[in-house]
Amino acid sequence: MKEITMTANTSKARQPEMSVRKAIRSTGWQWLAIAVAGLSVVTFGLTASAATYYVDFARGVNTADGLSPKTAWKHCPGDSNATDKPKAVALVPDDTIIFKGGVQYFGSIELKVAGAEGRPITLDGNSAGTFGEGRAILDGGALITGWKHCESAEEVQGNPRWKDIMYADLDVDLSSNFTPGRFVPHRIVGAAEQAPWQRVMLIDGEQKLLPIAELPKPADPFFPNAPTGFYKSPHPLTVQDKISSQIKDVEHLTQKDPGYYDGMFVGVHGGNNTVYFALVDRYDPATQQLQVPYFKETIHPVTEYALFNAPKLIELPGEWCIKPLAGGRTRIYLLPEHLNAGQPSNIGYPVLKYGISLAATAAHISIKNFLIQRLSGKQGGVSTSTTRGAHHITIADCEVRFVTGDAGIALSHCDSVVVENCYIHHCPGWTVGIYVDRVSNYRLIRNRLDTNSGSGIRHYESKNGLLQGNSILNHFGMHSSGINVYQGCSTIVVEQNYVEGVITINRNAENIVFRNNIINGKGIGNCGISMWTSGNTGGTNIKDLQFLHNTIVNLNNKCGWITAILGQRGKGVSSPEGLVIRNNILDSITDDVPGVIENNIYLREVEKRFMGKGCQVVTDLKKLFVDPDHGDYRLREGSPAIGGGSDIGVTADFSGKPRAQGHVDIGAWSFGNTK
Repeated sequence: MKEITMTANTSKARQPEMSVRKAIRSTGWQWLAIAVAGLSVVTFGLTASAATYYVDFARGVNTADGLSPKTAWKHCPGDSNATDKPKAVALVPDDTIIFKGGVQYFGSIELKVAGAEGRPITLDGNSAGTFGEGRAILDGGALITGWKHCESAEEVQGNPRWKDIMYADLDVDLSSNFTPGRFVPHRIVGAAEQAPWQRVMLIDGEQKLLPIAELPKPADPFFPNAPTGFYKSPHPLTVQDKISSQIKDVEHLTQKDPGYYDGMFVGVHGGNNTVYFALVDRYDPATQQLQVPYFKETIHPVTEYALFNAPKLIELPGEWCIKPLAGGRTRIYLLPEHLNAGQPSNIGYPVLKYGISLAATAAHISIKNFLIQRLSGKQGGVSTSTTRGAHHITIADCEVRFVTGDAGIALSHCDSVVVENCYIHHCPGWTVGIYVDRVSNYRLIRNRLDTNSGSGIRHYESKNGLLQGNSILNHFGMHSSGINVYQGCSTIVVEQNYVEGVITINRNAENIVFRNNIINGKGIGNCGISMWTSGNTGGTNIKDLQFLHNTIVNLNNKCGWITAILGQRGKGVSSPEGLVIRNNILDSITDDVPGVIENNIYLREVEKRFMGKGCQVVTDLKKLFVDPDHGDYRLREGSPAIGGGSDIGVTADFSGKPRAQGHVDIGAWSFGNTK
C-alpha cells in the first residue's frame, strides 16, 4: 500500500472531507474507504478445487474437456455460439477461463453466473503469459475483401482521383440511416438514426480509424464533428414554416451545378452545443443556399456547418464514404493509403455489438488482461446490465479501442466495482471511455483514457466512489469533457488525476472532494471545472464540494471570461452551496463560486471577492514555472507555489516532454499559513 502525503489544513476545513470518508465507510464496503487514503491491492487466490478452462478460438474444439492448453475449447461459456462442453458447463466460484494470448476471439460473451466473496469467476486474457503470446484479443470486427477499382470519374461524382479510389459492398443495411428526413444529433440517438459513418466505421487493421470524407477538412480527423473547423457563414440558418431550412453562404457555396450537393450530409452546430446531421434536400446556385430539413433546435447567429459523406469529397489517402444500395446492402468508397497484392490492406469494420456483458445475476466476476476492439452497438467492450443486480466486479489491465456505443467500459445499475489499469482509447461516435450510471461503491484507479469521442469518465446518479490516479488525455470532442459528474452524484473523491479537458458537475451533486488534480486546458478549454445547476434529476442544487490542491492552467487566452472554476450564470439558477476552494493554482476565477476561498495562487488578476486569506496573484508565469512559453509547467526553483503536497505520478509536463530527474512535484500545493 502506497501512502499519499497530504498537506495539513485546519480541522474545521477538513470536516466535509471527513464526511465523505464517513459516508463511504457507512456503506459497509470498508475496503473502499481504505482506498481513499491509499491504494489497496486486492488479490484473489484460487483454491485447490478450482477448475481452470482454456479457450483457443483458432484451434480449440468444443467437444474437448477444456482443462488443458492442448484440449482447449473454441468458445467460451456464455457465448451464444458455444456448443457441447462450453455450452453445458456450470461455472462455480474460483473457476478460471484462460484465453490464448495473441489469438483473436470473434464472439460476444454474456455471463449470468456468480462467484463468491474472495472466490471470483475469472476471465483471463493470458495474464501469466503461459498460454500463447501477449494478450488474448476479443475482436468484433470483420475484414472487407473483394475491393474493386472505380472504372470512371462519373462513378465517384467526377472525383479527379477516381483511378485511385476503390469500392467494396457490404451485407449491411443502413437504409434507415439515410432516410430520417430530419436533423438528428450526433449524440444520444439510436443506431438506426445515426449518421451512417457513426454506425459503420472503417479501421485500418489494428492501427487507426480512417476519416470520413468531409469538407472542410478537420484539424483532427478523429473529431469530424468539431465545429471549430467548420465553415462559418454570417447568415443565420433560416427556417420556413417548420418544413424546411436554408443555409446561405456566399463565400463557400459557390458551385454552379444545382446537383453538386446531392447525396451529401450537412452537419450544423446548434442547440445545446450539439452538431446535428441531415441529408441535403437541394441546392440553389442563384441564391447560394442549401435547402435542408426543418431545424427545430436553437439557431446560432453565425451558421457553423460542414459537408460529409460524398465520393467527390474524398481527397486524402485514407478518406472514405458510404452509400446505400438496393436490397439492404451498402457500398464503401475508399482512397487507400497502401495496397497489398492490389488490395487495400487489412481494412475492417465492426460486426458485433459487445465483448463481455454481465447480466443482473452476475456477481464476483474478474475480467483481466484482454485487448477488446472493433465493436459497434450500445453496450461496449465490457458492460453490465441496465437491470440492477450485478455486483463485486473487477475489470483490470484491459485495453479497449475502436468501440462505438455507450462506452469502452459501461457500468450501469451495479454495486462494488473496480476498474483499474485499463487503457481505453480512440472510441468514436460520441463514445465515453468509462460510463458510471447508477453505480454504488466503485473505484476507478490508474486508468488511461485517451482520445475518446465522448467524455473520458461520465457519471449519472452514482454514489460512494473514488477516481484516483487516472490520466484523461485529449478529450476535446463535441459536447464532451474529461470528467462528468452529473445528476444526483454524491460522496465521491476525485484525486491525483491528470485531465486534459474540463471537469463538469451538474444537477444535484453533493459531498464531493476534488484534490491534487492537474487540469490542463491545452489552450482550448475556457474553464477547468464547471458547475451547472440547471436540470431536475434529483433536484438542482450543488453543495458541499471541495477543491483542494489542484493545478488548473493553460486555458484559452482568446476567451475574455476564462475561469478555472465556473459557476453557472443565468436567470432562475441556484448558486452552489458549501464550496471550499483552497490551496490551488488557478489560471483565473470568475462567476458564481461563493464559499471559503483561501490560499490560492491566481495567474491573472481577479475580483477582490476571490482574494481570500492567503491568496495572491502571480501574473508572470516564469516566476512559477520552468518554461511556460513552451508548455513546461513544472514549478521552477524558488517558485512561490512550492510549499508542500504530493507527487501525483505524472511523468510528462503539459507539453508532453519527459519530466527531469529530481523534479519538483506539480499540484497539491499549500500556500502560506493555513493555521
